[in-house]
Amino acid sequence: MMKFEGVYPAMVTPLNRGLKIDENGLRHEVDFLVRSHVHGLVALGSSGEFPYLTVDEKKRVIDIVVEQADRRVPVVVCTSSVGTDEAILLSKYARDRGADGLLINLPIYFPLTDDDVFNHYKAISKAVDLPILLYDFPYVTHLEMSPELISRLSRIENIVGIKETGPVEKAEQILHMIKKEPFYVFTGISFILLQALKIGGAGAICPIPCIVPREVVAIYESFKKGDMEKASQLQEKIYPLVSMVAVPVQSPVVKEAMRQLGHPIQPYVKSPLPRITAAQKDIVRKSLLGLGLIKSKG
Repeated sequence: MMKFEGVYPAMVTPLNRGLKIDENGLRHEVDFLVRSHVHGLVALGSSGEFPYLTVDEKKRVIDIVVEQADRRVPVVVCTSSVGTDEAILLSKYARDRGADGLLINLPIYFPLTDDDVFNHYKAISKAVDLPILLYDFPYVTHLEMSPELISRLSRIENIVGIKETGPVEKAEQILHMIKKEPFYVFTGISFILLQALKIGGAGAICPIPCIVPREVVAIYESFKKGDMEKASQLQEKIYPLVSMVAVPVQSPVVKEAMRQLGHPIQPYVKSPLPRITAAQKDIVRKSLLGLGLIKSKG
């Protein structure tokens, strides 16, 4: 089975002024990230605005990302949905188009018991023979997976890991509790990537590598080479981006950052997501200036 390790950018879904998929922008994004030596791609995650896209739009994103990646790096597709049936439909589509794995978080709406959650994942697992990464994102789903539930879910054959958006301490607890090999624990926060790697984490699945892929990849590669000093310096280097992404909805600011860096991507987002504000654009500019990624117009 394929290994899932390293830096996997949680891709944005570029849109045009009419709020339709910007296919050229999406293809550019794939090529840019692959050329930046990321270890894999994640399409249709939270930064990809998956709850707000139609099924047909999601299918088109899957088509483009898998085709453009062209087996250069693994492609993981977030096939999360409120209903199990739709999650299975999208998971089968991703499999048939050549995706390498799935990322699936909990359904958003009614409260669920641990048995409900288990049955949801078990049904998807039985229907689609692809590696599955769990996605623990209680900030959005308002349903938090306990380490005990994650351990139980790990016993489903093709569940091979998790994207954990909580603190390093929870990731460490998960790693200590689960004996399955392999079981990949990714952090969803770039700013604690080094800490996550030190406790045995697999890497990061997050949107910051869409903006500074080479820098985040360098943290991972330096750690793997045993150069902790360089890894620590690189980790500190990206901290100025914290203020930029400290917003409830990150996709518009990530898109704006990519635009300011010269990528053919606009900060348009699907309705009813909030549009980026002038103040947010200024924070993006100041953050990129602080990292020396853009030059002052003055």
